[in-house]
Amino acid sequence: MSSIVAEVLQNTKKLVKENIEVKVGSLKRNLDDIKLEVHENLKSQNVEFFPQYVKLEKLLDDINDLNYEYDNLNNQIEKEIKPQMVTSVVEFGDVVEDLKRIKKLITVVQSLSLLHQHLEKAKSAFSQSSYLISVDSLLQFQKVLKDIGPEKEKNIAIISALKTEFVVTRENIIYHLENLFREKIVIISSLTEKKSLSIQISKSIGSEDEGEILIALKLLKQLRPLLKEFGKQFLNLVCDTILTNITNIIYPKESSAMDIQIIKDHNPEPNEAFEALKTIFAFLQKEFFHLSITAKGEEVQSLMSEFGSVIGEDFCTLVIERCLKIAIPKKSKQLETFHKKIFTAEEFCKFLQDMEFISSSGSKLLNFIHEVDILPVNKMAQEFMSRARFLMQKSLHQIVGVGTESPINSNSSNAPDLNEMTRTQNGLSAATFLFSRCQISESIKELIHLLLEIKEEAKNIGPAHAPRLYYVARNVCELYCCVVFTYHKREIEKIPQQTAIYHNNCMYLAHQLCKISSLYQSDLQPEIPMTFADLIPEIRKLGTEAFLTQMRNQKHQILQLLQEQQEYSSLLVDDGTVNKAEKAIRQCLCQLQLLKKVWADILPLEVYFKAIGTLFNTCLEEIILRICSMEDIAADAAAQLDCIFAILLKQGPDLFKVPVIDKSDSVHFYVKRWFKFQELQLILSASMREIVDRWANGKGPLAAHFTSAEVKHLIRALFQNTERRAAALAKIR
Repeated sequence: MSSIVAEVLQNTKKLVKENIEVKVGSLKRNLDDIKLEVHENLKSQNVEFFPQYVKLEKLLDDINDLNYEYDNLNNQIEKEIKPQMVTSVVEFGDVVEDLKRIKKLITVVQSLSLLHQHLEKAKSAFSQSSYLISVDSLLQFQKVLKDIGPEKEKNIAIISALKTEFVVTRENIIYHLENLFREKIVIISSLTEKKSLSIQISKSIGSEDEGEILIALKLLKQLRPLLKEFGKQFLNLVCDTILTNITNIIYPKESSAMDIQIIKDHNPEPNEAFEALKTIFAFLQKEFFHLSITAKGEEVQSLMSEFGSVIGEDFCTLVIERCLKIAIPKKSKQLETFHKKIFTAEEFCKFLQDMEFISSSGSKLLNFIHEVDILPVNKMAQEFMSRARFLMQKSLHQIVGVGTESPINSNSSNAPDLNEMTRTQNGLSAATFLFSRCQISESIKELIHLLLEIKEEAKNIGPAHAPRLYYVARNVCELYCCVVFTYHKREIEKIPQQTAIYHNNCMYLAHQLCKISSLYQSDLQPEIPMTFADLIPEIRKLGTEAFLTQMRNQKHQILQLLQEQQEYSSLLVDDGTVNKAEKAIRQCLCQLQLLKKVWADILPLEVYFKAIGTLFNTCLEEIILRICSMEDIAADAAAQLDCIFAILLKQGPDLFKVPVIDKSDSVHFYVKRWFKFQELQLILSASMREIVDRWANGKGPLAAHFTSAEVKHLIRALFQNTERRAAALAKIR
């Protein structure tokens, strides 16, 4: 029984189903035969490499015939059969699927043939030095391969062999083109021996071939790496030599080589360096870099433009660092000369723009030139900060005397406390704004001169940039607060002399800043207030805190010497303990004498007297406390202690005797416990009657420094318990 398709075909007098199926089957068989034949030919050439001549054109014609027959048959089905096969969906679908599979096979066979064709064309063109055609064929090969897709690649073994052949061919072409480029332009360096360079450009290749080679390299994405390689040599050898040496360029007419000879190892003036670079760029442009590297369908571009996009920024950086930054003035009086140098730099930029080496906007060199107004100020700021940092790192012990000798009122009983020793007096006098004579580091005096120099530069550079330099001066002061103590911390904390110098440095800087503030304000007449007043307390605080820390350390050492024996109170009764006490007291005196030696000539006199008096007073207070806490003091021990105390009373005033003034008679103004210690010595050597007389019913000199309880305790420790002692104790109240 015939099918519905056959009936429809019979009714419409069209092709019967059997005829279509026969044609489809025949088409499939013919396609399989051609596929096998193509596969065998490609296999023989690319896999097994059997020498065999294949008529590729005939195979392509056969494929095209099959494709034509397929299209006719497909159109016939679509137009005549499909509308009438509504009830034969399954049978029609099978026919369509067969046709689709046939179409895919035809496409794959066509792609394989095209791959082979492009590969053969690339090799053939390369052998004939038609590099652009060869590279274009390789690109077509890649395009066809991409259209096949990775899924189909895995199912077709012959593609792997074709890809391998493609890679080998491509690498051979790249290797050959790169060698041609490297042979074309060469930099020969003899800097070590002859102090010369040579740039040579070969003429062995015609200009048309050169352009083709460059475009081929660009299409293969190898041109930029080659330009980067050459550019590195060009920057490091040629440009760096031109910018850092005075040179002579030899370039004979009609020559394809240029020689660069170093005349003197010295930085040239910017205009000289720019003229030399112009000559070199003009040579490169004329001989090689004028060539076009424009591929089909791209914007017009020269080799010089591509070269600039590769090394342009590095070149600009080199010119800025080796030439222009060095030319930036450190002094305001050099500004006019600098502006002339910048003008030559602008002309050089215009020259490079005309050659298309740098763009008309966005170039680092152009940006640098456009900032010319602030460049000198920035350079000055960097220079001043660098000098300030150097001064702050210099050793503190290189000292110089400053200040004025001022009379010290030895009768003043309301002298300022050590924490307030640098504050301004309430009542103005002739000495109000004088700085007391002392020793400071040479570096701090140089730092003051630097601040004044910054002020002069701000005055000369004009009102537009003066505020910037004022803030540089403030930064110098702030840097002092942060750097000096940190950098010299060990010396300041451990060495008393260094502490005193650092203290004086801070006080002197703070004192001078009061004057400098008014100078900045009056000389610059700015729109904003220029003052350092807010920094002065901070700087003074640094010096004061460092010195007070040293005072605490010295006080601790003195107390350690006096408290060396833990059972001090129970041992003083025998000779051995008294001897130890004498040794400790003599060590304390020695320590104070050493401090006098390193402080008396360094510190302002009043500061020295207060400091040494405070430490001496600490020594006396500790001794008084120890003696007053004794429960029993033998007569011999008391006599020996009296002798030891006499040493303190005799040598102590010498601490206040310095070459410029003798304040030994005023020791009691700086040592609060001086009179109390004298009274204690008298008690140790006095009789009970003498003690009672000096008490004088609470009105005598003894009562001015000791309480009744303290006096009674000493009497009990020194004298045995008798009626006389009881009577004496009764009178002390």
